Amino acid sequence: MLRRAEGDPPWRSTVALASGVLVAAYGVLDASWDAAAHRGTDLDPAIAAYAFDVGNLRFANAWLAMASFAVSCGWVTLSTGVLPRWTGWCATASGIGLVVARFLWYVEAVWLPPYAVFWLWVVVTCVQLVRHPHEILRLRSNT
Repeated sequence: MLRRAEGDPPWRSTVALASGVLVAAYGVLDASWDAAAHRGTDLDPAIAAYAFDVGNLRFANAWLAMASFAVSCGWVTLSTGVLPRWTGWCATASGIGLVVARFLWYVEAVWLPPYAVFWLWVVVTCVQLVRHPHEILRLRSNT
């Protein structure tokens, strides 16, 4: 949908696609937290702490891919009007907040607001796409 809305060359929607794949890859490939919890009683506490810290750092690194996805989607939304403008602003704001949070990841709870806004935006956008797919596609074809 973003590619159709953006037109040629679809570089922002391509960045969104690549970023979305990276977010999914982080979720699938990150096993550090699982390793720290799975054999918790068998592991040396220092190794378990290391695995937990690596998991936290990978979680924070995933925010950059999430930020790239959100900013790319928000930019296309704002420039084309394919979705309501507030969804574009919400995506862009959460993306910028996630970049800031990544570099302040050691400060407790700085990451939570942009992370929560990101997932709220994802859920609301998915609901809009499921409930009004024809209306959204027609909106773009009329512009």
